[in-house]
Amino acid sequence: MLNTRQPTVEEVIAGFPRLMELGRGEEAEAEARALYRHFPARGDVNEALALVLVNLGKHGDALPFAETAARAEPKNAGYLINLGRLYLKFELIEEALPLLEKAFRIDSSMYQAPWAMGEFFHETGNGRQAIQYLKQAIAVAPATHKSQIELLLADSLSSLGEIDEAERLFKKLCADEHRRLFPLVQIANLRKHTTGSEMFGLLQQELNNAGNRPSDFMRLHLAVGRIYENSGEYAKAFEHFTKAKSSLKAKSDINQFRSAVDNLIESYKPETLQRFAGYGDPSGLPVFVVGMPRSGTTLTEQIIAAHPKGGGAGELNRIGRMHQGLNEEKGSAHLFDRMVEGRPDRCRDLAAKYVSMLKFLAPGAKRVVDKMPHNFVALGFIALFFPNARIVHCIRNPADNFISAYQNPINPNHSYAYAAESYALYYKEYLRLMQHWQQLLPGRIFTLRYEDMVANPEDKTRQLLEFLGLPWDARCLRFHERGAMVKTFSRQQVREAVHRGSVERWRNYEQQLRPLVEILKDEMAL
Repeated sequence: MLNTRQPTVEEVIAGFPRLMELGRGEEAEAEARALYRHFPARGDVNEALALVLVNLGKHGDALPFAETAARAEPKNAGYLINLGRLYLKFELIEEALPLLEKAFRIDSSMYQAPWAMGEFFHETGNGRQAIQYLKQAIAVAPATHKSQIELLLADSLSSLGEIDEAERLFKKLCADEHRRLFPLVQIANLRKHTTGSEMFGLLQQELNNAGNRPSDFMRLHLAVGRIYENSGEYAKAFEHFTKAKSSLKAKSDINQFRSAVDNLIESYKPETLQRFAGYGDPSGLPVFVVGMPRSGTTLTEQIIAAHPKGGGAGELNRIGRMHQGLNEEKGSAHLFDRMVEGRPDRCRDLAAKYVSMLKFLAPGAKRVVDKMPHNFVALGFIALFFPNARIVHCIRNPADNFISAYQNPINPNHSYAYAAESYALYYKEYLRLMQHWQQLLPGRIFTLRYEDMVANPEDKTRQLLEFLGLPWDARCLRFHERGAMVKTFSRQQVREAVHRGSVERWRNYEQQLRPLVEILKDEMAL
């Protein structure tokens, strides 16, 4: 007799991880959605669908199902943790922490609870608390997940400048032959090495491993290139930087960016500001530090955050998400229509939530820095939603700016920085847009030239603080003594006082940068 018993809901859910392991994600999603249609109120069904979607990279789609699961079973620590992590991913920071804390109170013995708390504090720049929770998670985590948590712990230690302990932990992680490459590269980046070092030999061996993925080759070539640079072999250094970028096979569309700049210049005019007066939040708390990546934005944030009334929130994607959510990639006219539909109250509420997040991240501060360099494209939007916010525009010799970006693992969203010529063309459009913002927002943008800051740090810091409405405080000159967490590529540089070591570095690569210099000769003369 045939067995016609239908599988239980629990059995169907138990099969989803196996489908994901087999690469049958679409099938898992289809089955999870079918199950949801039959049982839309069940917490386990909503959670299962949310997890499938997260594993497929569909985090936005997963969010409402994770929320339903947590509402259905508010004492399920696992559901709370997964929802908290999703909130953290979307920078709904003030909503994530209560969920993670509740999960931790419900069951602090499950390793996911302290792990998630460690992730939260790592992301929000509280390295000390991150380390505390991550060590607790490592103590109870199974071997299958321990190395993931240890990697985050090592990164937290590195971000706080605790190089010796970070190096020790990365070396331990190198013992796994299948996962040794990433920690090895991280070790290489902790200190300056030369071509005579043991580290150089280890990296060269890894480059000969044909099994490495393109992203691994990219990191290896960058690390080897920096060692050649440290050794004064600049032609070989540039060759490896070029190999690193070519391995990513990402192309930049300058015409698309030029059209976007045209649209912004045409859309944002004085009458636009007048039309939407009263739509934003009047707070003077936000400080938007913008510019090209590697133009001194991290240095600027650290100087401001060293002030007793200053705070740093790191690189936040929240403005980009707000802008994209209203724009929907349909242009500024569509964004303005959405603002009119939402009316001033809804727009003010959206802006107020952002300000509330800054207060959460830096309680008691008078000015809080959002250091997302590429927010320079959103300064018109920022002017509408935060009419009293300060804007600091960091600018640097474009050739120095390029070589600094070129030797770091800049993500494909910045693929214009993968070649000197495409960078130069992009840079001209960036300057064209910034000139428009400066004309549109007179007195609201403070231009901070990197070379001026390192030549006269006290004078420029005084001018910066005056622009921000903060009294002079000498601690801003000693920002490197704070021991603050720095997660960007600049983490080692900002452990030192301001110096001129990175000025005119491009001269070492003068021959390779001829295309950039030719295109930007007028801009470099400024």
